[in-house]
Amino acid sequence: MNGFGRSVVPWLHPALGLATVVLAVRVAGLGLGARRHGARGARSRARHRAVTPWLYALVLANWVLGLATVVLVRSDLEPARSGHFLVGSVLVALFTLAALLSRRIPFDERARRAHPWVGGLALLLCGVQVFLGLQITRW
Repeated sequence: MNGFGRSVVPWLHPALGLATVVLAVRVAGLGLGARRHGARGARSRARHRAVTPWLYALVLANWVLGLATVVLVRSDLEPARSGHFLVGSVLVALFTLAALLSRRIPFDERARRAHPWVGGLALLLCGVQVFLGLQITRW
């Protein structure tokens, strides 16, 4: 990889990660707003449904980009060996579970109760992920 690639690629993953966390906070806020009754709750539910596929795509893309960054640029790190990678993988699993549960919400009370807890845990782990990433960032 040339000098430009070596200087830009390592920052793509953290930048996309930051965008992902910001969007996750926004989606969580919409999810909380969706619990309201009436028109405001309906608007929040519609926005939540509209934005979550973008969030899920960012989560998946960021996981792949993080792994690619380690393989292509960070020879000082072993792929798939850090706590940051482990938590990132758990985040992919949690966001996948949240997406699957969301499909069942209209007709399954258990999915309706579990979905916000899964999403909340994912949001909490997003914060943990930021700090784990900072520990392995080269400044």
